[in-house]
Amino acid sequence: MSWERWLLAAVVLLLAAAQYALIVMAIRDLMWRPTVRGNNKVLWGLIILTLPFIGPLLYAYMGPTSFLPRAHRRSRPLSLDPRSKVDTDHI
Repeated sequence: MSWERWLLAAVVLLLAAAQYALIVMAIRDLMWRPTVRGNNKVLWGLIILTLPFIGPLLYAYMGPTSFLPRAHRRSRPLSLDPRSKVDTDHI
């Protein structure tokens, strides 16, 4: 194979990796965000999945309703031991 084909293959792989990374990040954000613009998470999911590059970028620009940080999950796992004292106020 010539160096032009290697270069083309590398560019295609980089673009594919960038596209899938954008999709994964947008879907992950969509799943954890309590509300989105338009209150229609299913529609945003379809837009993200069906429009390569444009869907995730459009979601990042228009989808989130605020710039406030999302609620984070608990950093420590819950204990399965019934005798342990578990703080249930934040569950």
